[in-house]
Amino acid sequence: RRLYDRWRRTLLFNEQYKNFTGRSYLSNFGDFPRKPPSHFMWRADYFGQEHWVTTKETHFDRLPPIEDLEPVLASGEARILKESQPRILQEYRVKDQKYMNMTLKVLSVAPRVFEIPNFLSETEVAHILQLAGNITLRESTTGDVGTDSSKRSSGIEKKTKTRTSFNSWVPREKSPIIDAIYRRAADLTRIDESLLRSRSKNEHPEIPTKNPICEALQLVHYGPTQEYTAHHDFGYSHIDDDKNGARFATLLFYLNSGMEGGETSFPRWVNGETFHELAVKPDAGKAVLFYSQLPDGNMDDFSQHAAKPIIDGEKWLINLWIWDPAYD
Repeated sequence: RRLYDRWRRTLLFNEQYKNFTGRSYLSNFGDFPRKPPSHFMWRADYFGQEHWVTTKETHFDRLPPIEDLEPVLASGEARILKESQPRILQEYRVKDQKYMNMTLKVLSVAPRVFEIPNFLSETEVAHILQLAGNITLRESTTGDVGTDSSKRSSGIEKKTKTRTSFNSWVPREKSPIIDAIYRRAADLTRIDESLLRSRSKNEHPEIPTKNPICEALQLVHYGPTQEYTAHHDFGYSHIDDDKNGARFATLLFYLNSGMEGGETSFPRWVNGETFHELAVKPDAGKAVLFYSQLPDGNMDDFSQHAAKPIIDGEKWLINLWIWDPAYD
């Protein structure tokens, strides 16, 4: 009876929400609507709008010796870099550059989609592809990404013809360069970098878990004809789940250029000029940021997106999924 009442409240709230906003309510209502995201969200008020943010995590412009690229072993507060400290392996980064500017350009207002050129340097792209050469890629699957941990841990994921790529996972601690990319992504999204790793007990005590609020980087390869048809990155929490944790933001990092096809498309973007989908062409080093949640806490149905089929060539990318309020 209790679960029935929760469903009923969600359905009743959905009616009011849809009448007011024109959108369906895709979260659980429970006793109250889902809380607004706890993380910062960049505004997208008009097409072509630009935002600028700086980072001390400047580009690597040459690879350090292999012995300096061992996995990161420090943990918790030992990972903190003060503003006055040099960045890790600073001597292998662009000389005399203390800060790097990152420009976010609005490609879509609904959903909020931004492109960031030159997020990765050629050296960083080469390092990731070098890592990829030593990682076994497996056939990509789809699965439940809600916060019901019992379902997630039971391995409810399946191979499907909607997703025909190959993938693997790259943890933040894989190398100092991967760690730097996470730190740069934290600056881009204006999220404390400590939230993207395991934390000590004194770091963000307001968050009940000390686990990262993000997943490991997903390394993905698409060959000819391979694709991922239109889908959402967010999942649906169990009706009895009060946390309502879900994927909040997706960061895509393209690792190569020159393929035919392979665009990241947003078929449901809102605009007044065309019925055609928004198609973002991959370009080595470019990043794309989009949000799966709305500022009011609802899931953004318009964030549905696809990886278009490869017609000629191949596509490599990595992506980072950030959760709100937490990833358990």
